[in-house]
Amino acid sequence: MTEVPPVRLPAFLAALVVTFLAAAPAQAHVRATAVAVDLRGQGGDVTAVVDVEYDVLGRLLSLDGVVSPDADGAVEEVPAGVRRRSLDAHAGEAAAYVGAALRLSRSSIRCDAQDGGRVELTDSGAVRIALAYTCAASGALTVRSDVFTATDGLVDDVRTTVAYDVDGLRGSTLLDAARTSVTVGHTDPLGEIPGFVLLGAEHLLFGLDHVLFLLALLLGARRLRDVAEVATAFTVAHSVTLVLAALGWVSVPGWIVEPLIALSIAFVALDNLLSPRTGHRLPVVFAFGLLHGLGFAGALGVDGAASVSTLVNLVSFNVGIEIAQLAIIGLAFPVLLFLRRAATGPVAARALLLGTAGAAVAVAGAGLIWFVERSPLLT
Repeated sequence: MTEVPPVRLPAFLAALVVTFLAAAPAQAHVRATAVAVDLRGQGGDVTAVVDVEYDVLGRLLSLDGVVSPDADGAVEEVPAGVRRRSLDAHAGEAAAYVGAALRLSRSSIRCDAQDGGRVELTDSGAVRIALAYTCAASGALTVRSDVFTATDGLVDDVRTTVAYDVDGLRGSTLLDAARTSVTVGHTDPLGEIPGFVLLGAEHLLFGLDHVLFLLALLLGARRLRDVAEVATAFTVAHSVTLVLAALGWVSVPGWIVEPLIALSIAFVALDNLLSPRTGHRLPVVFAFGLLHGLGFAGALGVDGAASVSTLVNLVSFNVGIEIAQLAIIGLAFPVLLFLRRAATGPVAARALLLGTAGAAVAVAGAGLIWFVERSPLLT
């Protein structure tokens, strides 16, 4: 009987890892970006805290340490100090741009953005701009965002999350190219669902660290039951901290969360190699899921505005995450099962073992590199 040629598992897994690792520099090709706006106020005094991506604002204002959208190959991490010094030198320009692009009005009377907004680089690497507006004392507040519009020539798509706590009205909404303004208190929670579901799915799919964490979990799963258990533990854990953090009930700085998320990837990947027993896996996955939930909450940008609208948006965002998670599992795990079952001969079995080990080492290496890059004490 002719022996079936051994499955080239190392080549397949190497290509899979390279494909995902290549996505990291590809994200420098910024064609879409997210903006988070947090509005607070009562009567004529309204404050807006706006988080934007450094690289996009940097290209607009010619800041230092900007990753080029046309960069090819590996992208070196830019020291935060370089960006912080450049941002401090252009703080007035940054505040002026956002103050002009984020327009507030009450009863069609435009609010005036005061000079001297606070500009800083956050622990997560975003630019945070705090502005104070003087508005009419009464009337419905309308928000229009033209931050990073197509006319700026920087990105093709902008998603702006607006959370508000104004005049006793609380909630959140999502703005995009088709809908650039909203009146506080006049949002439709059900109409927001598709946008937040898509936002959640995109965050998981384009968040390379979360994807690699899932792949590391799959490499250690032998049966469908294993997949169901770790997926459930991860889902429950990140759902808990997503809700608690997004509502402001739990707050952990990004400089703590992001390095630990990277470390979780390395730990799970190496655990597949070094620990044949899996009895401890569920508690570990649950603990790391709590960390990833804090990361998801930071991406959503909803903070402290507990309302029906906010809860609906949180659930929708989480549903999007779960859909993307199931899609990754549904595509990757059957392939892994097929390769395992096809590896019947000794040569194929050895290739399977080496390929799995190589993939785990590659994923662990990526996690450790991110841990160093994201740790302020190590960079």
